[in-house]
Amino acid sequence: MRLLIVLLGLVLAACGTAPASPGGNDADIRFAQEMVPHHEQSVRLAGLAEQRAESEFVRATAHEIAEEETAEIARMNGWLRDWNAGHGGGHSGHTMPGMLPETTFTALEDSYGAEFDRAWLTTMAQHLGAGVAMAQAVLSTGRHAETRALAEEIVREQQALIGEINARLAR
Repeated sequence: MRLLIVLLGLVLAACGTAPASPGGNDADIRFAQEMVPHHEQSVRLAGLAEQRAESEFVRATAHEIAEEETAEIARMNGWLRDWNAGHGGGHSGHTMPGMLPETTFTALEDSYGAEFDRAWLTTMAQHLGAGVAMAQAVLSTGRHAETRALAEEIVREQQALIGEINARLAR
């Protein structure tokens, strides 16, 4: 009996714990590869707001988005490196779903003040909505715990921000 207990203890000790973050499946990889350039566009939009916005709400929202999404880009690029998957940035053609065309940026660059604020809020709400859809998609097919946690956070926080933006636009 004592031998059985010792053997059982050795077996359990050898098992250890499961890895904290198993690799991502195809859905997790695709999510990171597509969300990185999507977030890069958000950061680019935020930069425009810091230069052109009249509204303190727009400036503060842009600053918050830039900080959060820059950190998320670093996390996702880390996962892609860990998974030996291709980098997520550099989609200059912007043909990927959820990406804004260059003409949108040009129009924003040509506007100032209250006109800019309204156009920026409308554009950002649409852009965040596309990000929510991307996050919801990976929740149904992804398996990487950290990806799923980030996707849940994106859905929750960006839906709330879209609500705030839409309330501002309704004024």
